Amino acid sequence: MVESGGLDEELRGAVARRVVRRCAIICGGMLLAVLAAGAGVFALAAASPTNPLAHTVGSWEFASEQARADLEAAYHSGGWLSAWWQWLITAVTTGDLGYSRILHAPVAEIVASRGLNTIAASVCAAAITVIVVGAVAIALARFPGLAQSSSASGVLGAWLAVPSFLIALIIVVVWGASLPNPATSAPITLTPGVAITIALAWAAPLIAAARSAAAEVWSTPWARALIGRGFGHSARIRTVLPTVLGAVRSPALVYLPTIVLGEAAVEAVLAYPGLGNALVQAAAGADLPLLATVTSIAAGMTTGLVLLVHTATARGDRS
Repeated sequence: MVESGGLDEELRGAVARRVVRRCAIICGGMLLAVLAAGAGVFALAAASPTNPLAHTVGSWEFASEQARADLEAAYHSGGWLSAWWQWLITAVTTGDLGYSRILHAPVAEIVASRGLNTIAASVCAAAITVIVVGAVAIALARFPGLAQSSSASGVLGAWLAVPSFLIALIIVVVWGASLPNPATSAPITLTPGVAITIALAWAAPLIAAARSAAAEVWSTPWARALIGRGFGHSARIRTVLPTVLGAVRSPALVYLPTIVLGEAAVEAVLAYPGLGNALVQAAAGADLPLLATVTSIAAGMTTGLVLLVHTATARGDRS
């Protein structure tokens, strides 16, 4: 007979191995995405008819003159692949990613400062989304007619059809005069506009999932009996709300990578000094040091989120 302590230890070991395996898959996928994205930027630049890589290599600024000479020699000896590898080695060994001629600052400093701005906007957007979706979920659990209203369904359908960058354009057109000036305002004053735009785009599919769950619950016989017996609003909320919120968890994860990708367009429209806007500016100006760095970061983060969603939903399906 196996002792319970041994079973518990074996179970903990299995859980630990599963967690380590999933973390290895996520980290490995992120690493491959980072490498592929950086190499892809160099390859596309070299394949372009204007070949911006050839024009950039000679003037690629590093903190060390030797690093620039090594990059130029690598490009002339092995083409874009050798140039990318030399840039990667320099970045890993010295932390020097080059200099952005568009933003007039070292790329590492741009990533550090603008990355914090993007994180701040994303955290605020997540908080706003939780508040909005939570309030709507409570209303759906309290008022049965709201979940089955055709007018609410039409409004939600129109909301779902509006992409995040269009929401940002609407904000600029309608409230542009009252928005802070991006050229003279601190980033913290611009964060609310970006956060609200992202939250509106993220909340729409979550509210749709909550509404579908509430409509299904309120159509069951026991829910109709709950109303017929005169249960108060608080009793309805306690009974229905857990089901409604449970239906939101999976879409919240599934749509997260899409929202992260859409943040770049939102930052560009609102002129927010984040990594997304830096990516758009670097692509438009063929700023290869900045473009390769931010593209690699975006690819790694998006891949990590996709793999995290996949492992989380797979675990939820098995449980």
